[in-house]
Amino acid sequence: MDINDIIIVTDFNPLIFWILALLGIPLLSFFTATFLKKNAPLWASTLLFANLLVAIYLAIEYWGTQGVTIRGDWFGIGDTRFTYSFFIDQLALIMLLVVNFIALLVHFFSIEYMRHDAQKARYFGLLGLFTFSMLGIVLFNDLLFIFIFWELVGLSSYLLIGFWFEKKSASLAANKAFIMNRIGDLGFLTGLMILYAQFQTFDLEGIKSLTILSSIEDGNWIAEYFKNGELVRNSLDGRWLSAAGIALFCGAVGKSAQFPLQVWLPDAMEGPTPVSALIHAATMVAAGVFMIARIFVILDAQALEVIAVVGAITAFMAAVAALSQFDIKKVLAYSTISQLGYMVLAMGVGAYTAGLFHLVTHAMFKAGLFLSAGTIIHQLHQLETEETRFDTQDMRVMGGLRKFMPFTFFCFLICALALAGIPGFTGFLSKDAILLDTAVWIDEKGGGFYFIEVLAFATVLLTAFYTFRMIFLVFTGTFRLPNLVDKSVTLKPLKDGNIFLKLPAVLLAIGSFSLVFGLSFKAEDTWFYQVIQNPIFLVPEPYAAFNLIDIPLEYFEFLHARVVTISIILALAGLVTAFLMYRPGARFATSFPEKREPIGFFRQISFYHWYQNALYEKVILKFILMMSRWLAWFDEKVLDGFVNMIAKLQVVIAHLVAWFDKNIVDGFVHLTTYTTGKVGQMTRSIQSGNVQGYIMAAMAFLILMLIWLLF
Repeated sequence: MDINDIIIVTDFNPLIFWILALLGIPLLSFFTATFLKKNAPLWASTLLFANLLVAIYLAIEYWGTQGVTIRGDWFGIGDTRFTYSFFIDQLALIMLLVVNFIALLVHFFSIEYMRHDAQKARYFGLLGLFTFSMLGIVLFNDLLFIFIFWELVGLSSYLLIGFWFEKKSASLAANKAFIMNRIGDLGFLTGLMILYAQFQTFDLEGIKSLTILSSIEDGNWIAEYFKNGELVRNSLDGRWLSAAGIALFCGAVGKSAQFPLQVWLPDAMEGPTPVSALIHAATMVAAGVFMIARIFVILDAQALEVIAVVGAITAFMAAVAALSQFDIKKVLAYSTISQLGYMVLAMGVGAYTAGLFHLVTHAMFKAGLFLSAGTIIHQLHQLETEETRFDTQDMRVMGGLRKFMPFTFFCFLICALALAGIPGFTGFLSKDAILLDTAVWIDEKGGGFYFIEVLAFATVLLTAFYTFRMIFLVFTGTFRLPNLVDKSVTLKPLKDGNIFLKLPAVLLAIGSFSLVFGLSFKAEDTWFYQVIQNPIFLVPEPYAAFNLIDIPLEYFEFLHARVVTISIILALAGLVTAFLMYRPGARFATSFPEKREPIGFFRQISFYHWYQNALYEKVILKFILMMSRWLAWFDEKVLDGFVNMIAKLQVVIAHLVAWFDKNIVDGFVHLTTYTTGKVGQMTRSIQSGNVQGYIMAAMAFLILMLIWLLF
């Protein structure tokens, strides 16, 4: 098959105008919002509303199609041509709706949240850049373009996390996020190079077509195809097939905050809270999972095993870290890392549909949790005065907020129930689908992979515990702030926010009910499962993973009741434990306001996130700095010393050459001229001009010669 027949340029399609509109509208917001000053919030929100309408129109128009590809020539170098391609299928349409919907709600919420910020115009412009970048990842079907927009997402997140750059903690958090993501992106770039070396294209459709035509021969990965009429046969060691998938996954490890690069995400809470909702719900962190979904069919068994292990470890570690935090946004941040671990685990065990389902449901309830937390933080800010300053994100100053903010409590509770996996809410459907598929995969794989299932189910218990711990500490009991401030200070009444804060939260709470996806307690019966189904792996047979679609449905039915029962029992156990420990009047709830850094090994493991930051700062960073200093010394003393020695040696040699030239070469020339002069002076006296004298001299010379010859 000729590669040019696979990535052929398509005919003109009017859909291209709608795609350009989807990308152009948020980009227009980025370029114009900064100049509109006080009108920027309304202008940017209006543009995002228009973009959501475009996404809704495309969903209605193209929902029943198998997928539409639009491809065109980008540029060429010699016989090598580079194309761009867009791909619209049901997954892309769902992501377009989710991204634009969440982004619009964040814009609307930010109108009130950022009302008094002097730099709000810049803020809304950056939101537009963020949305533009994420939509580019969703729409393009070319790995090179996906990588370009991948980097733009990293840039825009850096700018938003460090939006309040005058705070040192914010600028450090932005730098940390940027650097950690660049480490992961190095792997992404390596994966791109491996695939391009094998297939000579970045077009995903072309890569998938050539992958299914490739083969494994004697442990080598062979790709044969025609290019410009000539047969191309590329051969790589079969391990490069696994390496390509793992390298691409490294990009997702950074972007979706997976072990061991997840340490940047809790610090990213230094940005405005609506930004946290946008990053955690539907854009940056979801990009990694979405990218894995796009390359899912070209991942081999070994790469998928690595993905599953990393996802399970991340889900458990982050859930443990959320157990003892004081900062409400950090609890939600660790929760996001844990839920992303579930999504990555799903992809690793081949639960493609379940992983994407959890991505969508998580976008709703996690955005709802962050915006509700943002309402609490915003309203607590209203209580601050010049004399009274406190950390508005610290749960130790909260408590009893259900009485003052009942609407916010209701929205937060609904989304929290979804997060905890309580039946009747979306998190239950998607999380249990992941647990079921993981159980089937583990039974099929066997061996040492059972620890993945243990970590996945343990995370259910921990998730319910830290979720309801947060609810009891924030909303029940008495309001603790008045007891922590000067008694002479009168605090203003605390209340729910206005329509800008309420509407986004209630819409996301509604989206957290399982009824949104159908009247069923089984994910398999939802409309999402009817639309998004597990694809078939395209990897050559010896390296391909087994597919869950090959497992009889009866086996899923057999395990379903057991998985659901265990999941519900664990979730309820977490709820009850949190109630017993943190209900009003309980010992842990009473002592919570006085708590500082936790005491005890396990509590410190949780609070300090398994000491990963300490590991990076005290060990890895110190090692890198030590190596840098050693390399600097080696460069200065050895390399530069060698260069300087060579330079000095050259100077010495130059002096020697100069002396030799002056005293030997020039001396020989001077000696020759001197000798010639003297000889000339000696012979000049002979040249008397007397012919008789010349004859006498010649005769004398002849006689001498005869005597010498005779004797």
